[in-house]
Amino acid sequence: MNTTYTVIYIVLILALVTCTVLAKRSPRQCRGAVAWLETALIVPILASLLIMGDFTGTLTLIGYYMYFIGINVVLASLVNFTNTYCQGIGKRRGQTKRKPTVMYIALGADTFQMLLNPFFGHAFTLKAVTDGGGTSHELITYLGQTVHLVADYSIIFCVILIFTIASVITPKIHRERYTILLASMCAIGLLQVYYTFSGKGYERSSIGYGCFGVILFYFSIIHRPLRLLDQMLSSIISDLSDAFFVFDSTGTCIWANEQGCRLTGCEGTNYEEVDQKLRMLFGDPDANKDMDTRRTVGEGENARIYLLEEKKVRGSNGKESGSYLRVRDVTEVENEIKVRDEQIGQISQEAYKDALTGVGNKAAYNNKVDELNMLIKEGHTELAVVMVDMNNLKKINDEYGHKAGDLYIRGCCHMICEAFKHSPVYRIGGDEFVAVLQGQDYDERLQTVHDLHTAFEDACERTELEPWLRCSAAVGISELCSDDNSFELVFRRADKAMYDEKKLFKALHGSYRALMDDEPGEYSEFEE
Repeated sequence: MNTTYTVIYIVLILALVTCTVLAKRSPRQCRGAVAWLETALIVPILASLLIMGDFTGTLTLIGYYMYFIGINVVLASLVNFTNTYCQGIGKRRGQTKRKPTVMYIALGADTFQMLLNPFFGHAFTLKAVTDGGGTSHELITYLGQTVHLVADYSIIFCVILIFTIASVITPKIHRERYTILLASMCAIGLLQVYYTFSGKGYERSSIGYGCFGVILFYFSIIHRPLRLLDQMLSSIISDLSDAFFVFDSTGTCIWANEQGCRLTGCEGTNYEEVDQKLRMLFGDPDANKDMDTRRTVGEGENARIYLLEEKKVRGSNGKESGSYLRVRDVTEVENEIKVRDEQIGQISQEAYKDALTGVGNKAAYNNKVDELNMLIKEGHTELAVVMVDMNNLKKINDEYGHKAGDLYIRGCCHMICEAFKHSPVYRIGGDEFVAVLQGQDYDERLQTVHDLHTAFEDACERTELEPWLRCSAAVGISELCSDDNSFELVFRRADKAMYDEKKLFKALHGSYRALMDDEPGEYSEFEE
């Protein structure tokens, strides 16, 4: 047995075992396929040790069976690796991935016919040869072995064809990892052909298998294209607080800064799952347009707000060569803006409130009128207006002071708001209020206005109270008619109805009503 070859085979086996372990620990998406292929490549190398040892006819025969069947296992794992490694090449997003079922069936059928060789002897046999006093064993091949070679070379040809296509159509930044593996497979194929047809022994081609396994491990698991690009981009972008991603023309992420890795949860330089995680976070991007958009991720207190800026990069020929995505977390800024808007909103609300009563003021009423006019134009029909004018406010102010008058205004406003709990109330003058009835208050408008009128009468008659607590007001109501084309028409009718009631009140009680039986002079000063 050749000692040199033995040492080489043992070193290659140890190297492939190491590659298998490291591949399994790798975060790369193709780690399973690589580990399977690295393990499969060990089988023909072990078989080559048995064949070259040529200890006995039985061990040598076992070695050849291990070798031929092991080659089929290697090719099956190579097909699986190719299917995983070249996934998506030349396909558009959304297209279904096809499995290489035909190749698996062909290899399975060939393996089965090789396993039948002990019974039919149709593939190969061993012939004992005596040379120089020693005995060796020569391989004699038959039709079954020819079928085996045709099947294996057909699979190798298909795999090489796939890698050739991938090398041509893949973006330049990834082309290196396909061309190196393609060149390695071509070299292994030529080496296998040479040893097969030269008669110098199948087993020596196992050296090429071992070397191929190491090269494949490096380029599929360790190799990073354009490391200089990594350094340059890291230097330029690492100080940015934004997440930054670079994609090739197929939409595959080839680089991300530290913030980008943190956002997507990727580790080290493993960018294979970045695209999928970005889609889970922000949805599918527009494949044909640059994108500047805002996305909210999460809900409630845990919600984060991001601004996304995606730009396509085109080469001198006008074709898209890649793109980049910048993701900016603007949650804190948005929260500050929200707080400021709320503060501004509160200030605005105060600007539309009557300072004395807290109901809407004249400015708020004017805005409401504009809104109601729009609703009337759109065909809104359920609308009523209540006009309220306080009685005796001037007398209260003149005889008991403005502090008493303010209490009188607040008391009347409170009674109006209690009556129309579901409708907005506005103070549009010193002693005038307007309520716009909609919804439930509109449905119960007549009864509610009657109850309010009664409440004012009852309060006015309570002579045991202070004058500024005996609230009195005239009330008028009007509804939107079918021929009304503006709010002002409804308001005028309500105002007229209120004025008619006001005249009736003055006819009964005079311009000034004696609020108490005592002399007015006794209340010349308001006491808090």
